[in-house]
Amino acid sequence: MPSLTFEKMSLLTKEHRLSVKPFAAVPALLDLPEIKRGASASNVSSCLSSMGGSVDLEEGCLITKSVKYAHRLAYMVNAAHSGDAKPIQDLLEFDLKVIPYARFKLEDPCNIVLLEPFVHTSLDLYAFIALSPSSSTVNGLIKMVKSDNDRRQQEMDRRGGAKYRSLNFLSSSFTNPEYELLALHPEHFLPRGSVLPIYEPTTGTWKNYVPSRDRCLRESIEPDSPRLPPFRHDFQNRGKFDNLNIFLVAINAEIKFRRYLKMTQEDPPTAALPDDILALMRCVSELVDLLYWVPVPTKGSKGHTILAERALLKRKHRERAGRPQYTETVSDEEGGMGLLTPSKAWKMSKRSRQLDWLADADVETRKAYGSALMSGHDIDYDPALFEDAFPIDDPAHLYSDNAAMEKWNQGVSKGLTA
Repeated sequence: MPSLTFEKMSLLTKEHRLSVKPFAAVPALLDLPEIKRGASASNVSSCLSSMGGSVDLEEGCLITKSVKYAHRLAYMVNAAHSGDAKPIQDLLEFDLKVIPYARFKLEDPCNIVLLEPFVHTSLDLYAFIALSPSSSTVNGLIKMVKSDNDRRQQEMDRRGGAKYRSLNFLSSSFTNPEYELLALHPEHFLPRGSVLPIYEPTTGTWKNYVPSRDRCLRESIEPDSPRLPPFRHDFQNRGKFDNLNIFLVAINAEIKFRRYLKMTQEDPPTAALPDDILALMRCVSELVDLLYWVPVPTKGSKGHTILAERALLKRKHRERAGRPQYTETVSDEEGGMGLLTPSKAWKMSKRSRQLDWLADADVETRKAYGSALMSGHDIDYDPALFEDAFPIDDPAHLYSDNAAMEKWNQGVSKGLTA
């Protein structure tokens, strides 16, 4: 593995003081040789690493296909400003069941890709663009999830309960998905004079894309010029389930789409996005709704009767016994038995009670909860909705009121000038 070494170089700071900055040694990449710097060493390779794994730089940017040392690791889903990853990990693995293996972490390779810095900023900070499953892929995923939901609904109607979701992770829609880049604000994404360069590795050629008059990304501003097509990506030597998880892509995109559509309802743009883009946005929203869906017994079904009888028995038991006490004894310093205290089992059940609350919530509440964990509250949803789960901070987000937007802009400006 190539090592990282440093060579000092003098630079002037903005206070006109002399600053000494180390330059890193450059590992070999593709057919490029290593560039060595001096004699000191530090571990580095041609991979960018997160806590859960690494991504080879040779994969290139998911969007532009270029290979650069300056590419950034981008997360499809991440913890909102609280930084607590466990609730999101639990939601995705145990509730939505979109992860095909156990002990999922946000830093796992299936949640991270390489992006060019300007693409990453446009996607993650400004929401000018969204990475989405293509129309054909999202339709395949909808069919897959609907089939499993129908199975669970039938079980619920038959016996008052249903097994956990069980998706077909061998489907080509999951193993070999097609992506599409949607420009929600094409003119902001590529202001006048800017282009999106897409590299074709097989031919070694480039094509530049710009916002056209019909608000698509095309090879020229003319609406009849070739449009940026859907695409796939070569994830090189990643493991079986380490490729980018297409469900995480859809969940990321749906949050952007929902907020964009809410914003345009209140303040319609001069020119709307093309119909096929809006249709794809609706399909992705449908897919995510299906993922958050939980079966409820149909009125009059056998399952409905069974659950009603269970609820009645539970209510009678509660009235008879009162709230159950989960306690354990604690010894005092002299070896005697002290007071009764809440047991560890009761304390540790908090997380399971949170998941129980989530399982009983409706689709909109469940989706709002997931969005709040990943990107902060939408202003449509009262944070009190989640009091039975656990409190979540309410950070300002991009599509908020004017005061919050101004606060957000100030934060961005400070970050850029720091």
